[in-house]
Amino acid sequence: MDQGGAGPGGAGRGRSIHHIRGAITYKSECATKKNYDRTFQDVTASALVDKRNKLAVTTSTALAGAIASVKVNNKEFISSGGHGAAFQYAFHAWQRGKASTECYNPTQAGTRMDDAGQPPPYHGPSTSALYTMARSGSTIRTAGRPAMFVTLADTKPGWGDCRSADHQAKRVPFTMGLSPYWLQTSIELAPDHDAPKLENVFRAAATITSDDERHDHFDGVLVAYLQPDFTKVFSYSPATGRLSPKPVDSHTSKDPMVRCTDDGDYCLGMYVKPDVLGDKAYYYTMTRPPMDYNGHFGENTIQVTSPSGAMDKGDKVTYETYVVVGDKSRVADTMTQLHRAFR
Repeated sequence: MDQGGAGPGGAGRGRSIHHIRGAITYKSECATKKNYDRTFQDVTASALVDKRNKLAVTTSTALAGAIASVKVNNKEFISSGGHGAAFQYAFHAWQRGKASTECYNPTQAGTRMDDAGQPPPYHGPSTSALYTMARSGSTIRTAGRPAMFVTLADTKPGWGDCRSADHQAKRVPFTMGLSPYWLQTSIELAPDHDAPKLENVFRAAATITSDDERHDHFDGVLVAYLQPDFTKVFSYSPATGRLSPKPVDSHTSKDPMVRCTDDGDYCLGMYVKPDVLGDKAYYYTMTRPPMDYNGHFGENTIQVTSPSGAMDKGDKVTYETYVVVGDKSRVADTMTQLHRAFR
């Protein structure tokens, strides 16, 4: 899965990790509800913003619990073009002296091969195992085992010409296409999260637990692939409370990032509490034109990359991100309110 810029300390920015299948609006009726021998209906949580605008977030069985849709009224924000796109978590683990690679890339939604030979909208069954996906109030919780994006059975080279056989042992769970990690996620809309008056915000949190051998380096990414009309890129300055235009092709920042439609009517931003962001984590945006690697569709992404150092068997790492939607001025104002609450 390409999270472009997921490399530690910014190394390898522009690297590709997920092959996506274009800007496709998710439709539950067109997506599978089966995950191995289990059946789950897609789950939607919603909140009413300003007593008139409906914010709805949908997690998908086809994408093993990843977010397939974020809507304000009838406006879709997410490009859910298969198992390497949408709005999801992905991870890398590697040893000292090596580099992160697409061929050791646990991915929430599934594998590259899950889309192979499938027609649009590429929402067939996922190799990632989903065990729980349920809503309580305005909160959705999931539990699963992410697949390896490039599996042992996938003989096509990954990004940088990596080969899965060079990075994964020929044993369970790798031979099943799965990773040795367990992922629990929660998505909280107002009033369930800890800024309940901010109705245009949802909180995305996750815990990953390793059943893997020790790795010297580990990172996690929460990445959203947005619809093609989210062409403008901004960073939010906590000092001024304003959004400043940034380069569209790629940008790395310690300040929160926002992507907007050209007219500024629809924006999506990510905010991480300063003490959670710490010294290592950062925001990243990337825009790529259609090319062979991304199925001849463009990519418009926004993400938080969180390097966390060494990871031993049994270790857990937690993640927390606030996702803000609205028009440009509303998102900037909401970022200011979040920063005042959490700084």
